[in-house]
Amino acid sequence: MTLQLYVLRQLLVSLGFALGGIGMLVLPTIAIQAIHKLGGVSLRAVADYMPLVLIELVPYLLPMAFLLAVVSTYGRLAADNELTAIRMAGFAPGWLLVPGLFLAVPLAVGTDWLLTRVSPESKYQRRDFVRQAKEEFFRTSRGKTEFDVGSFYFKADRRDPKRDNVFYEVIMNAPREEDGEDRMLIADVAIFDFDDATIHARFQNVQFLTSNANPNAEELTYTIPFDTIQKRDEKDRKKPKYMSNSEIRTLLRSEGLATEEREEFVYYIHQRHALAATYLVFLILGVPTGIFLRSGTQLGAFSGAIGYAFLYYVLALRLGKELAAFGSMPAGLAAWATDALFLLVGLVLCVRVLWK
Repeated sequence: MTLQLYVLRQLLVSLGFALGGIGMLVLPTIAIQAIHKLGGVSLRAVADYMPLVLIELVPYLLPMAFLLAVVSTYGRLAADNELTAIRMAGFAPGWLLVPGLFLAVPLAVGTDWLLTRVSPESKYQRRDFVRQAKEEFFRTSRGKTEFDVGSFYFKADRRDPKRDNVFYEVIMNAPREEDGEDRMLIADVAIFDFDDATIHARFQNVQFLTSNANPNAEELTYTIPFDTIQKRDEKDRKKPKYMSNSEIRTLLRSEGLATEEREEFVYYIHQRHALAATYLVFLILGVPTGIFLRSGTQLGAFSGAIGYAFLYYVLALRLGKELAAFGSMPAGLAAWATDALFLLVGLVLCVRVLWK
């Protein structure tokens, strides 16, 4: 028990360092992407937006940090001949996996909860947050000539320096209040006014670019409720990526779903569980990799671990989805295909390294 606790402590310390290193690399990138995504809104909005992004990244970054910790810990134990001492003490090779399991299982359970319950709602909140932030920025911005708020798009060649709500040489795409259908127009001049829930626009010398729109006009008044934009976005709320597993299962019990839709929903359920099981797969892969590369540099071991993680996520996010989409195998099996492949490779490596 003492030895197991010792190895577990080493894993925890290595996991902490790995998370810190990954965080130093990822957080600045997330901040830059958030500023770009939000279109230059306030720093407070960026700070509120970043946790929503991190929730989605945790199921991918934490397993990678765990893999680095496993490779580092077991590689160091092998390099210092501590594994030799453990074997000489009479412990079976499989014992080496036990401390990693103590850490991998709770991480897998927590990540599964995050993926199946929290992340889908957070993903939709992130989308909704971007829309609301852009709406507010559109109302209050100064000097901005391009806006993209939900299904509403507006771009102008220039803005009147004395009147911030006056634009010249504009192009706009927006849903009509009557039926919610989009129509696109260009105009020489656009004047915008706002209230709490509506965009009021006046155009001069208007030319419509959509065939089902009204004839061209010298002047046009256009009212765009923000609710119309929001309702268009809320149609996507029933996409599986925005639904928890329990919501998807409820939908699967109903009738009227097409076969393709049903397979897609089943795939999302299993894919989330498969991603949560990544810790167990990375443990089986990481232990023999760390021991095998003990005589090399730590950089070599880390490079191998990152290569595993990169290849895994590329295959997990693409291979399974393609197999399910083309009907090559049932959606549930397709979601677990990458885990099964990497687990098989890991078991072969374990047998060759631990039981040699």
